[in-house]
Amino acid sequence: MANTPQSHRQLTEDLARKLKRPDIFAWLGTTGFFPEPYVLPPNFCVSRHKPYKKKPYWNYKRSGPPKTSDIIQVHFPKTELTDRTFGIIDPELHCDIAYHLCRNWSAVLDCLFHRDNKVCSYSFPIPVDSKTPGKIGGLRSGRMIYEFIEMAENDLASLAYQYEVLVKTDIKNFYPSVYTHSIPWALHGKRTFRGKNKKNRYNTKKYFGNRLDKLFQYANDECTNGIPIGPVVSDLAAEIVLSAVDRHASSHLPKGVIVVRFKDDYRILAKNTSDARNAVKAIQEALAEYNLELNDKKTASFTLPDGLFRQWVSMYHECNPRPKQYYQFKRFREVYLSVVNIDRSFEGCGVIDRFLADLCTKKNRIRAKLDRKTLPKVMSMLLLLARRRTKSFPKVLAIIESILRSPFGKQRKSEIAQHLDDYLVELAQNERQNRYLLIWVVYFMKSNNLEGYFSKRHQFKDPILRATYTSREPSALKHPDFKTTRGVKQAAKALCLLEHLAVFNPQ
Repeated sequence: MANTPQSHRQLTEDLARKLKRPDIFAWLGTTGFFPEPYVLPPNFCVSRHKPYKKKPYWNYKRSGPPKTSDIIQVHFPKTELTDRTFGIIDPELHCDIAYHLCRNWSAVLDCLFHRDNKVCSYSFPIPVDSKTPGKIGGLRSGRMIYEFIEMAENDLASLAYQYEVLVKTDIKNFYPSVYTHSIPWALHGKRTFRGKNKKNRYNTKKYFGNRLDKLFQYANDECTNGIPIGPVVSDLAAEIVLSAVDRHASSHLPKGVIVVRFKDDYRILAKNTSDARNAVKAIQEALAEYNLELNDKKTASFTLPDGLFRQWVSMYHECNPRPKQYYQFKRFREVYLSVVNIDRSFEGCGVIDRFLADLCTKKNRIRAKLDRKTLPKVMSMLLLLARRRTKSFPKVLAIIESILRSPFGKQRKSEIAQHLDDYLVELAQNERQNRYLLIWVVYFMKSNNLEGYFSKRHQFKDPILRATYTSREPSALKHPDFKTTRGVKQAAKALCLLEHLAVFNPQ
């Protein structure tokens, strides 16, 4: 029998309910503390964390709010003109958020998997694996997105023959738009805090949703708009809010319509255009209840089978039918040019990531045949790919690291190091604009013992970049109960960059 969104939802709930609270707490505080691997290099890693059994830092039973802190921002270039801003929460406040989520785990799951919810989510933030029930899986959302997009596509494909229309849409500026008060609304019902029950808004003893509301506020300098992008506790809060949106929309969905969601992206299967339009309206109205709205620019309707699968995937397979074979330079060049053309046609798709992953073996070696003449060409072409898709820059460096550590690469160490130091000097001329790229180049140089090739000493202002350059913990993350960073050399001994960035390769 084919998998369906409903069967996926049921399996996810069953596995989520088997997880142990101390394991969830430990995972949230370590693996889930920092944003995804492509955002920060492996020196940002939590190795000491407060035990679950100890009391939270904020005594919510007494009067007074939590400590006030600010989000440490990590700027990732989204386009040439805009950044996507990831956030790191103060360790103490993050620990309390994780504690209250775990302490009330059953209530959280009752909200996420409510029986009245007809929308199936594919974005449960904590990895679960049917092969190891009761244990947390080895994936993080960077890997999960590829797993779940493909899973959702296949599950919808098994039902698509019964439908005519597919609609794709997402929520406009989602994480920065989440209203922190909507977290308790989602968990306890909006009526609980309205009208004659207005005083319940301030009751943190009875309603743990109010505790989460306060903690997210005070972690973000007391702002009620927006939750940080990156920490898994934010992903859980987002799922809590969106599950309530989905539940509200479910009561107004046309009969027979199928709606699935991955984070803030929706897919709708409908029998006709009228049902599709009504389903979109139901979601719009539900979002408005939580001060959110759909993104008009990213809402599109297709006549099936159009839109069911990602077209770029088929095009990539066509240009690279044997991705696991070794690449002579001529073949590398031809596939490379096809990948660039696909990326131009489908801006922002994952074809560059897919190609870079196929260049690497499971033993973290590069599949391209290199010699003295082709090495500078391949390095230059890879860096140009990273210019097209900034998210791929760490993966490009990981491939260059693999080359550097090979017998051939060791002979070309000086050439590789000089190439990257020139790039570092160029980037450092505008630290504010290039800080993301600088973090990764600095990590690469230091982790591969290439500091001797630095042509000058740098004085960086960005706290994350400065921490990487000096191998010291950022002052905002220092806390006696937590160890959130490690030295660059220590991190490099623990794992190579390809292991850290193994998005496509199963662990």
